[in-house]
Formats: sequence, structure tokens, C-alpha cells
Amino acid sequence: MTRVGIIGTGAMGRPVVDRLLAAGHEVAAVVRRPEVRDELTAAGVEVVASPAELGRGRDVVLVYVYSDEQAREVTLDSGLLESLEPGALVVVHTTGSPRTVEDIAARGVAVVDAAASGGPASIAAGTLTVFLGGTAEDVERFRPVVEAYASHVEHVGPLGSGQRVKLLNNLLFGAHVQLAVEAARVAESFGLDVAQVARTLHTCSGQSYALDLVAASGSAAALVQGAGPYIRKDVLVARQVAADLGVSLGTMDAATRPLTEL
Repeated sequence: MTRVGIIGTGAMGRPVVDRLLAAGHEVAAVVRRPEVRDELTAAGVEVVASPAELGRGRDVVLVYVYSDEQAREVTLDSGLLESLEPGALVVVHTTGSPRTVEDIAARGVAVVDAAASGGPASIAAGTLTVFLGGTAEDVERFRPVVEAYASHVEHVGPLGSGQRVKLLNNLLFGAHVQLAVEAARVAESFGLDVAQVARTLHTCSGQSYALDLVAASGSAAALVQGAGPYIRKDVLVARQVAADLGVSLGTMDAATRPLTEL
């Protein structure tokens, strides 16, 4: 049993809590909303009021908030790091800049970046994909925890590597979405049913996950309307990290630029 704390019990973090409890881990969470606090308490979670309080007595602290800015706030500016016991591990699931985990490590804290691919349903089924960046020792300490909710766990390199792999994935997915949008436009110009075309191409060489989502959504517009804010957030972060590192995105630059305006 591992004493796990979690910051972020929303769409992604909540099913993580359920999987951790089912695996026999001791779970505590920072919760402010009364209805969520009551629900988690009833489930057997220790509810605390602040990251600083959460840090005391935990072996591992998971960060699963929405944005990189929030991840920095709840780790670097909250008193969390100062309250951790010696040897405690901070794990950042939130997609963001590799600089965030590097700044946490600079404070003398063991940290793993654990960017993930998949949604709440993947977590609930225990089939999430997670890219881990960090030392081999820290990654192996975290593995018994992450395997409670992820089945595809890959140590991809030193600290920050997990975020870099996830950002590359997001750039590719963003480019695929933009191509799917353009393919839908052309299909309409051809007088074709977009959803039918997307379903038909599922078994063809032009198939992509983005095109499958078009089929499931019924149209490219419906896909962009539903997923647009999330795609935009992740693409913006990926493009900024590439710019900071002086890395050319090549054709992915043109392919993802329209998504920054969603």
C-alpha cells in the first residue's frame, strides 16, 4: 500500500482516485467543493484543504489539474514542496512545459513527469497510456501506483521526456484533426456524406483517430466544437515549447496553426 495524495479530482483525477482505492492504496485529496468533499469522504478518501496539508505523510503526490499554469501554482507556490517528507515523490500528470517539472526538481524534490494519453474512460478501465520522464529509481517507485489505472506505461527518458513525447503526440493529433477538417470540407464539395466517408475510411490507408472521431461526432464541426478548447490548449503548449527550444516544426507548424485560433 502506498500513501497517495492527489491534487485535481475533476474529469481525469476522479477516476484515478477510484482505481487507487480499488488497488488498496491509501488516498488523500485536496478538495474545496462541498459536494465533491462529501462524495470522496464517503468513498474512503481523506479530504484536506490545501496542497501544503496534503504533502504531510504522503509517499507520492499526483498533480492532475487542467493547465500548466495551475500545475505550477499548486506545486511551486502552495507550500506543497516544503511540507513533503524526505523521499516523497511528486508526479505531474498535467500536460505542460517540461520546465515545470525541472523547476520542481530544482527545489530538491524527487519528481516524475507522467503525461498521459487517453480520457476518463481509459482511466476507469485501467488502460491509460502514460509517458514517464525521470530517473529509473523514481519511475520504478511510481510504477505500482500508476499501474492501478494505466496499462501502457513507458519510461521514455530523463525528467521532462514524458512531456516532450506527449507534446509531440498532441502536435500529430492536432495536425490529423486539421487534415480531417479539410477532408470533410472536400468530401462535402464532392457531394459526399462526411460521416459515411469517415466510417468507410476507417479500414483504409487514410484512416486516423481524428477521422474516427469525425465519424463518431457526425461531422468535423461537431468534433472541433466539442474538443476544440482542449486541442487548442495542448497545441499552444507544444508550439511554445518547440519555440523555446528552437526546434522547427516543419509542416506541423502550418498544419496546427489554425487550431491555435479555435
